Amino acid sequence: MKQSLFLVIIVLLTSACSTKEKYKISGTIENGAGKTLYFQKMDLNETTTLDSTKLKKNGQFSFKGERLTEPSFLLLKLSDQNFITLMADSTEAIEVSADAKNLEESYRLSNSIGSAYIQIFNKRMRILNSELEKVIEDYKALDKKDKEASEELELQYQELLTDHKAFVGEFIMEHPRSYAGYYALFQRFNDGSQVMNVMDQKDQVYFSTLATSLNLFYPDSERAKHLYNYVLGAKAQQQRQAFHEKLMNEAESGFPDIEEATPSGEKIALSSLRGKTVLLSFWASWDKASRKENNHLKKMYKKYSKSGFEIYQISLDRSKILWENAIINDELPWINVSDLRYTDSYPARIYNVRQLPANYLISPGGEIIGKDLFGNRLTDKLDELF
Repeated sequence: MKQSLFLVIIVLLTSACSTKEKYKISGTIENGAGKTLYFQKMDLNETTTLDSTKLKKNGQFSFKGERLTEPSFLLLKLSDQNFITLMADSTEAIEVSADAKNLEESYRLSNSIGSAYIQIFNKRMRILNSELEKVIEDYKALDKKDKEASEELELQYQELLTDHKAFVGEFIMEHPRSYAGYYALFQRFNDGSQVMNVMDQKDQVYFSTLATSLNLFYPDSERAKHLYNYVLGAKAQQQRQAFHEKLMNEAESGFPDIEEATPSGEKIALSSLRGKTVLLSFWASWDKASRKENNHLKKMYKKYSKSGFEIYQISLDRSKILWENAIINDELPWINVSDLRYTDSYPARIYNVRQLPANYLISPGGEIIGKDLFGNRLTDKLDELF
């Protein structure tokens, strides 16, 4: 008798422990009798159906899952247009009640602070989309000559957007470890465009703050890694743009200088050629178009080199042997330099080179007076100059 009682206690304790190691989503969907309710998990790259149930007359449902190792986004869905987004954590027992006619706008929940945050963000997004669309409609209906009214609506549009961004930013600063902030950063307008822009300096602060925090507290999380790399990618793109802007700005009064080594190891600076008309040329031994263009350059160089024309050529090679052999085989008589960093070449980056061959024509005074001049276009330009 005692042994049987002991076994019952063990079973009950085991059952209790098992329950504590699971999360649960349960509740009631009114007006949903006969409809199938799907329970899905939104991973970074796909949405997976975990379970489903056909709702009975009372509309009750219940789903369970193994303990969550990190906050996760879940869906309760009747159709692709009728669903609820939840954010469950660990072993939460979330309770949901809603009307099947419109789950998103009718649902109420308890026992999940993360899901409550998601609900707030979604509600604000619905309101924002509605208000912005109203402003756009009013703008379209305006008399185009009414500049004052147009400016007022433009200001109203911007204020609505700024207020929402400020709300998201304030939330992230106050809750830097919340995945709800991740959700808010990637919300979109009705037209599909993203509200928060990682390329905007102000918005990027929020992306960076959350990325750093989530990466610290959830180092193995795919979403944390995604956000962290997303921010790094944006910053790298901004650096490339800065290089390009630097080039354009300096082109007004000069050019970004370069000093790289020839095959023999001699370093030659582009600026050392000031006073001559210089063709800054980018090529590679492995690029057929570059090798073909070199044949034309040899004719131009032979014709004008004694008149003050010089070519400063930069190779995007990785192998010194192949680079040097190409110079010898093609009998290239001008200055040839390289940092042997292939497509990561520093000179190519600061001159925003996107394809080969590429070139810039620089005047004796240091002004960039032409870009990507090939064949007859280069011939005509040099004939004009000399």
